Amino acid sequence: MAMRPTQSEPLSFEEASVSKDLAKVISWIEHFLSNPHADLGRAGDVCPFARTAMLKQSFEFYLNHSESVQDLSRDIEMHMEQFHRSDTDHDIYRCRIVVPTHLEEAASAVEYVQKRLKPGFVERRLMVGQFYRGCEEPGLWNRHFRPLQSPVPLIAIRHMVPTDIAFLYNNERYTRTYLEEFGRRGHIALQQFEAAMETSK
Repeated sequence: MAMRPTQSEPLSFEEASVSKDLAKVISWIEHFLSNPHADLGRAGDVCPFARTAMLKQSFEFYLNHSESVQDLSRDIEMHMEQFHRSDTDHDIYRCRIVVPTHLEEAASAVEYVQKRLKPGFVERRLMVGQFYRGCEEPGLWNRHFRPLQSPVPLIAIRHMVPTDIAFLYNNERYTRTYLEEFGRRGHIALQQFEAAMETSK
């Protein structure tokens, strides 16, 4: 049986919409991620999945009450295992949002935890993202765009999809796992990504 995250409080969409921190996150999803942006560098919404995920109510919201980075890391590991084991339908729009509420340096905590746990997520064919105000991670199609800046620090968990080659390309182990997951479709996406990168030079 998968361990349940012990420092995290699940909230329904209705509860999240009136939560001080999560209401800001929902507004950010609706008004930033689910819309085009002039600086994005490509057509379409900032996040291609956010609009449909909102319509399907595929977002899962958690307030995390960990009081140390170590506790947050352990709890996100439990989220990883639970998310991996519980989604029998493999819903590509399912996304779990975890917002730490008790950490003074929450932004640096989510940055650290994301980097530490990313190998385990990729191994399970999952993606984990760090978002916070001031995040300097550049956009894929415009290096001056900063798409990972959110109103409050958070960690996002979702399934790996074919377009994720852009986030995995610079790591041989990640790329190998990606190609094992998506086969021919993944090889085509990889070739298209490399061609686009070459064109943008």
